[in-house]
Amino acid sequence: MSLIVSQNVGNSFIGEDFNKTRQDPSSLPTELALEIFSHLNLATLGTICCVSKQWKRLANEPSLWKIAIYREIAFGNDKWAQCFGKDVVKDENNSEEFSSLPSDDFIADCKKFKNIFPEKNAKDSLMLVRLPKTLNGGLTLKSLGELAKNYFSDSDSGYRYIGSAIVNELGDKSIDKSHWVLMTKDVLPGSRNKSYTEQQEIVAKLAEKSLISYEVPGTLECAACIFLEYFNSKIRIFSDKPWVYTRCKEQVQGYQSQIVVGGFSLSGLCVLLVNFDSGDYGVAALRNF
Repeated sequence: MSLIVSQNVGNSFIGEDFNKTRQDPSSLPTELALEIFSHLNLATLGTICCVSKQWKRLANEPSLWKIAIYREIAFGNDKWAQCFGKDVVKDENNSEEFSSLPSDDFIADCKKFKNIFPEKNAKDSLMLVRLPKTLNGGLTLKSLGELAKNYFSDSDSGYRYIGSAIVNELGDKSIDKSHWVLMTKDVLPGSRNKSYTEQQEIVAKLAEKSLISYEVPGTLECAACIFLEYFNSKIRIFSDKPWVYTRCKEQVQGYQSQIVVGGFSLSGLCVLLVNFDSGDYGVAALRNF
């Protein structure tokens, strides 16, 4: 059977076999229907569930939602390649990347986030990011800065500022394996002007409200997520207007200080050591997969 829709005039369609398809969506072979649906966006997938029971059954196929989430929301290897060329992720396993995409967790966590923080737009509050271990020869704070120089050419490090003690301690440290993370695009409500201990408790209490496995972000993971949002969309989250910083979980040996990341200005991102346990610093939350 061929399905050729030639034109759309107002509310009428002229197309071969359209009336038959309208009356009985299941007349399309399942493989063809799924192939067509795989090109739909998330909003349309949700809408066509109302057409018929058959279309609802097809549209609820998990693989369709995974494809749409990867294409519209996830920051995967394809986004890194779009920003910096295919060579930066040439050693990554793209099949494993897609199969491990936590699409169901993303949908579930958006719903839970909205329940906990009803004033927030859940979809715009969480970011789903792939951290490729082999990125640009190996994902580190230093290599991430080298990529950032493509956007901030006036910076020797790729950052607006990154403390030398942080570079010496963490600059060459990578991650154990390539993986996905979910991270909040802002500090958690109510987490500013709190001690780090209090902020750890705020993150820990998310589990009591059904957001399980979130923790204070690591410096590298945090910087990668913030940078990729900018590389991909030119949007500066954790920005300088107003100033927004998140504490990270690492400390530098010999310093009684916590690392903070943020203050993303037109000249780049800051990674600092702060020497006091309060101040206008909040905390983000991150979940590893």
